[in-house]
Amino acid sequence: MVQQTSSLISGEALPHGWRLVVLSEVDSTNDELRRRASEEPFDGLAVVAERQTAGRGRRGRVWASPRGNLYLSLRLRQADSLAETALLSFVSAVALADAIAELAPQVPLALKWPNDVLVAGCKVSGILLESDGPAIIVGIGVNLTEAPEATQALYPPTSLRQQGLTITVAEFAPVFLRHLSEMVALWRRGGMAAIRPLWLARAHGIGGRLIARLQDGQELVGVFEDLSPDGALLLRLPTGELRSILAADVFFEHQP
Repeated sequence: MVQQTSSLISGEALPHGWRLVVLSEVDSTNDELRRRASEEPFDGLAVVAERQTAGRGRRGRVWASPRGNLYLSLRLRQADSLAETALLSFVSAVALADAIAELAPQVPLALKWPNDVLVAGCKVSGILLESDGPAIIVGIGVNLTEAPEATQALYPPTSLRQQGLTITVAEFAPVFLRHLSEMVALWRRGGMAAIRPLWLARAHGIGGRLIARLQDGQELVGVFEDLSPDGALLLRLPTGELRSILAADVFFEHQP
């Protein structure tokens, strides 16, 4: 069911049992979903906003939110452990890539660990997971029409429009939710073992040298060897040691 307070989306088919609320403006779609904690369905409620006034990314970073891009948050049931629930970042990234591939099969896509979607080597989306009691809120931002001002980063932001693609929120949102529903169901049946090969099929930089900047400030340099069954980046150090990294900012030594 689609509940609207704007004309953004009208009548698209949603995954069975899901409900979509479409708003013209909110502070943050994640915060709006948290305010709707008592609303049904518990598993599968989604909020889309045409504009956010206080959007955020990982570690509290500001997420620019001009009209025309996708700002979507959805609520899902948490897994048995926080470690398992965190794997929804990989599930969401695969679903995002599949949605873009369906609507724009000609664009070159890659997944940068852990959950960045790259289009033509540039970052086109962001994924933010936040706990909310027994639920997990998954926030999704996709640059459909506009991207923040480019920086000197190895993976500057881009939009699908900048890549020559015209895709509206009304076109993208239901396709993404369908793919996400399918990936979540696959993950709940088969765990990360079912998602890992799908992520690796589009993985950026396997076999390449990278710098992993850990949360304590330490930097490790090595070769991206594989993705572990728990979603960790497996980094082969110059000493030959294989390090398992669950959280870090990673920087590859060459442009994608």
